[in-house]
Amino acid sequence: MVSTKSKKALQWKNTTDIMTARKLIDMGHLLPWNDGKVVVKVLGDEGSCELVRYIAARLGDRFSDRLAAEILVESLYAVLTASSSEKIMIAFLEDLFSSDEFENVTRHLVEISLGGEVGEDDLSKSVVSAAVALICEIGLNIQRIEDDEPGRIEKAKSLSDHIAAYLLSVSNTNVQAVRLSLLRYFSQTEYGHTAKTNYARLMGRFGHSIMESLFQQLFVKKSEKIAAQFLLENLPCALEGSSETQRILHETFKQHMFKESERFCLFMHELGTHVLSLGSEDRLCPAADSYARHLVALYKVTSDLGHKELGREVLQELHKFSRFGDCRQWIKSLETSLEIRRVFRDLAVDYRVKVVESGKGGKVVSQFRVSKRGRKPSLSKGDFGFLEQVMTLGEYEVRHSA
Repeated sequence: MVSTKSKKALQWKNTTDIMTARKLIDMGHLLPWNDGKVVVKVLGDEGSCELVRYIAARLGDRFSDRLAAEILVESLYAVLTASSSEKIMIAFLEDLFSSDEFENVTRHLVEISLGGEVGEDDLSKSVVSAAVALICEIGLNIQRIEDDEPGRIEKAKSLSDHIAAYLLSVSNTNVQAVRLSLLRYFSQTEYGHTAKTNYARLMGRFGHSIMESLFQQLFVKKSEKIAAQFLLENLPCALEGSSETQRILHETFKQHMFKESERFCLFMHELGTHVLSLGSEDRLCPAADSYARHLVALYKVTSDLGHKELGREVLQELHKFSRFGDCRQWIKSLETSLEIRRVFRDLAVDYRVKVVESGKGGKVVSQFRVSKRGRKPSLSKGDFGFLEQVMTLGEYEVRHSA
């Protein structure tokens, strides 16, 4: 009678403390999705961190038993989706990376996490979003460790290739949070590489829609900070990308420059400062060089549409790059190019003479970015974790023009 009562009591929905949760893990009990929120609430952040650490340890023991490993992995995602907490995910990652069976556990974790079909219901989308975010973070940490301590992780290259292959296998998804995780992953792993094969593949599949979503959120007050951070961190790789990627960026820049002129200009100046910081005093990095080319193209667009106010803003940004040889020539060409309207050629000359050469280069010629009350608006920026970035930005529904 006692054993029957104990058996009935030992269920996830009746969990009251971490010791019970650990016992359920040891007994191979699957944590159901609908019990995940209850367990996370009962255990709190600290207890939930301890639970996922315990799951990491048990994965080290049971990775070769497929069914046992699947139960552990599904229970892990029940906790992660219920909490949406980066702190809890990081707790799991810390113990995973300290495991003696890191390589074996990681390979099995990747295969179990990303090997199945993605359902259309909200739960399936939440789970795959958490799974892809976790696997991406594992891959990025492998790269960081290899950069700092080459050879510390055995078979790091093989593991990274394994992760990349599985991540690409889910890139056809329409789940926005997954797309953002993938874009972030490959923009960071392929930044600085001449060949951006995987990144180019992603941009070919959903580049237009993902950039449109990000820029729309950049101009919504509640998401401005997080969108700005994501774009500043990940656009440098896009700026280094293929001609198709540059076309996508140009169309996106051009559209939002006219739709959200004031806010776009604020972001344009932030992006310029950021990419300049990635180079050296005497040389632009490839992303900055590419960005300067985009600015030249945008100046031509302002000329085509006769928007002098925007033209001044673009000129001011371009002159931040004027100390670099090629950029100096590109800026100079705006004064004589027949593709530029006469009034805009004169505007380029006027800006150079009256602002740059007169030593007033820091002055904002246009009053475009000064509000009616005389306050100069600024672009809000934040410091958000990787999981919060992709989950928050992934919830947004793109507005389509009528």
